[in-house]
Amino acid sequence: MNITLIFIISTIVIIAIFDVWVIWKKGKSESISAHLIRMTKKMPLIAFLFGILTGHLLWSMKTDDIYPDVECKKIEESVIRK
Repeated sequence: MNITLIFIISTIVIIAIFDVWVIWKKGKSESISAHLIRMTKKMPLIAFLFGILTGHLLWSMKTDDIYPDVECKKIEESVIRK
């Protein structure tokens, strides 16, 4: 497992644990999602920026960037065959 994947998984787990702890101690109105919903109602630009961020992270990349150890042609051939 590479360091980037470990970082992503660790961050998600830490945020989830924190959110559960906050809900348990303070209630649902203090959760991360509740704060994000309130913020986007006041400032819709935040929702737009989250959309840009998500698009940036999930937009398709060249196959060489995603699988640097595998030849591009092999992957493309396996996709076409299916």
